Amino acid sequence: MNNNDSTTLQHFGYQQELKRDLGFWDVFLYGVGMMMPIAPIVVFGAVTMASFGHMALAYLIAVIPMSFTAYSYGQMAGAYPLAGSAFGYTQRAIHPYAGFFAGWSILLDYALFPILNYIVIGIFTQMLFPSVNYWVIAIAAILLVTVVNLLGVKSVSRVNVFLVAFMFIAVFYFLGASFNSLSHGVGWGISSLAFYNPANFNISALLLGTSIACFSFMGFDAMTTLAEEVHEPSKTLATATISVCFFMAVVFILQAFCAQAVFPDWTLFQSADTAFMEAAGAAGGQFLVTFLSIAMIAGAIANAIDSQAGVARVLYAMGRDEVIPKKIFAYLHPKTKVPVYTLAILAVIAVVGASQDMNTIITMINFGALIAFMCVNLSVIFHYYIKDKKRSGMDCVKYLIVPALGFLACLTLFVSLSPNAKIAGTIWVSIGLLYVLISTRFFTRPFKEITAFESTDID
Repeated sequence: MNNNDSTTLQHFGYQQELKRDLGFWDVFLYGVGMMMPIAPIVVFGAVTMASFGHMALAYLIAVIPMSFTAYSYGQMAGAYPLAGSAFGYTQRAIHPYAGFFAGWSILLDYALFPILNYIVIGIFTQMLFPSVNYWVIAIAAILLVTVVNLLGVKSVSRVNVFLVAFMFIAVFYFLGASFNSLSHGVGWGISSLAFYNPANFNISALLLGTSIACFSFMGFDAMTTLAEEVHEPSKTLATATISVCFFMAVVFILQAFCAQAVFPDWTLFQSADTAFMEAAGAAGGQFLVTFLSIAMIAGAIANAIDSQAGVARVLYAMGRDEVIPKKIFAYLHPKTKVPVYTLAILAVIAVVGASQDMNTIITMINFGALIAFMCVNLSVIFHYYIKDKKRSGMDCVKYLIVPALGFLACLTLFVSLSPNAKIAGTIWVSIGLLYVLISTRFFTRPFKEITAFESTDID
């Protein structure tokens, strides 16, 4: 372990408890696994129908607020290289209460991500093996994911590398089959109509589709939850977050373009959940559909492993700061240094959540993530521009204009969320508010004092 890593953590009043085993490529691949290279498979039907056939364009628009926000995450990881991510940044840059709500909101994202993946695993496994009971599949997946995380962060990284590689094989196979079919006149052929079709274009529909498409970008932020397990976290995370965001945008746009081009009429989808497979069938037949189904299962396992690891670290950070019960959520196994109680709790929650509707889960994930993203963008402004008074020249662009644009873009997408997402998310936030009111006796008693608010300010 780099001694500077340990010293930096002590600077914030914490001891090094988690293992520092990860480098840049470990974190990069973790982010790719969280964002899942074949994520368009899950939301293709929903985004295409919502945007009136403009999924590729929706992805292009979605990457704008996501890139601004990824930049903000990188800047805050440089200032506060701690496991709490949005919770820790907002807590220190703005206010501990604001930090709690950022952490509480992102929990809605991270905690539901594994559940979403168990649902996806069940759906696509049943496509291949219709006779297998859904609950047998879901519980087996939950046990597998939990065991991998219990073995430690290095085990997560090793499994992640293998599964990410398999997903990219599937992506290249789909793109190759699609371009081959398009060149032979399938669908629209290689046409700009798959990107922009003036006959069906509607800006409100596009924004609604974009708010759903943002789901595919959820994951780069989870990289920062590993800050206390990464060598040189300030430099590594600042580079990795923005790199993963742009890299995956290209991967997503290509898949969306091809799927839309080979299957232009979204009104003929038999099911929104499996619409991408209908496009895959048009591009490469049943063999491609089967291969993508297997890859989707592998991708969902990788994403579930990564997201469970991420939410466990956020809960660990919140427990360590005693905003939630410390003895449960901040406990680490003496040997593996993983939060075992938290992982067990998440497994139980997953069993309950696996019975829910997939589209409801997706919209709730977006609600929590967009609130946390707005908090992180504001944290950059509060920390660098207001508190540190970095306001001259490019500092004004870096620490005011860029995060402000990220905040406004996320706010626009947040407003465009469906009414059901807003209702479910508001209920979740209300539960958090009730918890704070009770634990602080109506804001008359603060959370545990944070021992060090100073940042490292490593650019």
